[in-house]
Amino acid sequence: MKILRRGLIGLLLAANIALLVFILKGIKEHPQGIKAENVTIVAAPDQTEAQVHPDFIKEEFVLVLPEGKNIAVGKKIKDNGFSDVYGANRANDGKTDGASYWEGKKEYPNTLTVDLETAAKIHTIRIALNPQTIWGKRTQTIGVNISPDGENFTELVKAKQYTFDPEEGNQIQIPFDEVETRFVQLVFTENSGANGGQVAEFEIYSK
Repeated sequence: MKILRRGLIGLLLAANIALLVFILKGIKEHPQGIKAENVTIVAAPDQTEAQVHPDFIKEEFVLVLPEGKNIAVGKKIKDNGFSDVYGANRANDGKTDGASYWEGKKEYPNTLTVDLETAAKIHTIRIALNPQTIWGKRTQTIGVNISPDGENFTELVKAKQYTFDPEEGNQIQIPFDEVETRFVQLVFTENSGANGGQVAEFEIYSK
């Protein structure tokens, strides 16, 4: 057994020596003896920023607001319950940063209703969350109701699941045929990112 091991070790040493000799024979000139005319210098390209392959470059999101004016900002707004300190008044204060958002109570459905104070013709609703990436991608199921008096509501837009993605502004827009109304109500029945509906800004557009 010892003889066999010694034989294997000897073969390995011989193979290594043969490989070294082969490599040394392949070097025709000592590095110090290489002539300058035989050396090709390759210049690195000027680079002021990291290079990214085109396949990994994401198209920058550009927010395009609905036509007209947001007539909901600063108007009277109420909910049917909220979590912690995140009351309805935070949902139309013109801010989407920090803690300026509404979050419904932990029991669906959650409603958020704006009183436009007078009847107005509207055509699009925009719902925004904080655009920062810390507000990760989520879905919310939302329906839209309208009312002339704040008591008797009719369905304007059937409930649907919408995706809020920070890479797309963390906002969604709900367009519909122009309609005249005074009260506009959002109805939330699901939120994959929290226990209640969430809105940083509830915007209602009129031409």
